[in-house]
This record gives sequence, C-alpha cells and structure tokens, in this order.
Amino acid sequence: MRAVVYGRISTDLQSETSVNEQIRRCKQYVELKDWTLVDEFTDVGTGMNTDRSGFEEMMNRIDEWDVVVAFKLDRFHRSSTNAQVWAAKLNDIGKNFVALDIDVDTTSAMGMAVFRIITALNQMEVEVTQERTRMGLQGVKNEGRWVGKPPYGYDSIYSKTDNDKDKGLLKINQGEAEVVQMIFQLRDQEKSLGDIAEALTTAGILTKTKKTRWSTATIGDMIKRRGFYEGHYYDGDNHIQEYSWAKVLEG
Repeated sequence: MRAVVYGRISTDLQSETSVNEQIRRCKQYVELKDWTLVDEFTDVGTGMNTDRSGFEEMMNRIDEWDVVVAFKLDRFHRSSTNAQVWAAKLNDIGKNFVALDIDVDTTSAMGMAVFRIITALNQMEVEVTQERTRMGLQGVKNEGRWVGKPPYGYDSIYSKTDNDKDKGLLKINQGEAEVVQMIFQLRDQEKSLGDIAEALTTAGILTKTKKTRWSTATIGDMIKRRGFYEGHYYDGDNHIQEYSWAKVLEG
C-alpha cells in the first residue's frame, strides 16, 4: 500500500509535538505496516480550513497514495466537522487515513468502525449541546419571560434599564399595539394576509425593522401568536399561564 505522512504544528500552540517528531512517528508506523512511503507533507498554521500549502499539495497528489498517516486526528482538521467531511470524501474514493493518537486506521474494518463510533459520539455531543440550549430557552419561557428580540407591539424593558432582573420582560409599545389590534380586527373580518399587508403598506405604517412594505409572512406570524398577544403562555407542565406585562389584545 502506498502511504504518505502529514505533520502540522499550530502557530498558537508552540509547545505541541514538533513537526519532525510527528513525521518520525508516522514513518515508524508506515514501516511497521510494511507500506511503501511515497512522500511527506508538513504545515505550520491553523487546521480550521484547508488553506495550507502542504495539505493542499498532498490532496492534489491523491492519485499517488492510498493512505495518509498523521500523529493526531486534529492535524488533518482541528474542526471535528471538517475532519468528518474530509474522511467521508476519502472513503468515497477508496482512500484511507490513520490517526495514531486515537488508534484509527481506516484500512482495517476495526479502524473504520472506531472512526464511525468517534464520529457518532461527536455528533451526539453536538446534539446534546443543542438540546441543552433549547431546554435553557424553554426554561426561560417557562418563567414567563420572552426570549429574543421583542415582537411587534412590545419593547424590551431591559434595553432601557440595563438591569439583569429585567431581562425577558416586555412593555407595550402603544403605537405598535394599535397596529396589532387593527391587524386582528381585519383578520376577524376575514381579510386575507395579502389584504392586511397591503393596507398597512398603503397607510405608510413601518414594520418593526422600519421597512415600508409589509409581507404576508410577517402578518401570518403575528396572527399565529394570538395567544401571546392575549398574554398567555404554557409552562413546562403544559398549564396555561399569564405574562406579567400588559396585554395588547383582550382574550
């Protein structure tokens, strides 16, 4: 099997294993496996992207080798996502790689299985982090506080006071509240989203972001939030609760 070795040292991590030492250990592995060493490639710099001359030359000469060996998986890519995409592309064209630090050698069935497990664990970690974020946001909502930018009809109290205890608390924007009431009145009269958007645009009423033209999507989102404008939300036990601030609509 034809092999190349790759080493990289980050400019911000000068204490890490030297490039020469990385290459030496990789060559030892190639010799142990009785593979044919084709060439060696090195870089000094970040692994967050492929803008590295040594790495690029190695990939440009991919027809000359069957497997690439590195001392650590993050020598190929510091980002686990980039590493996974790169590894998948190699696999698609029948190429392999070795990362000595985690004992991954995709030339063997066991090595490929280990890599897939590592990939799955990395993906699970990403999903768990996302779930925790969602749960954190839901927890804030369950406390009766708004998450994100205030919706049309309301202003953020925190933006005025800069007091942490006011985060997520809203107060009515009287001018916008009147527009919200008009929107729901028109909808109750069975006006279409397009009719309502056109009416607001023609009247010269600005959106929350100061745009002169209203979209049907914006109107539709507001109508879907009728419960919110009536001051209601559901807690973690799915019980209906009322926000502490004043209502734009009477339920």
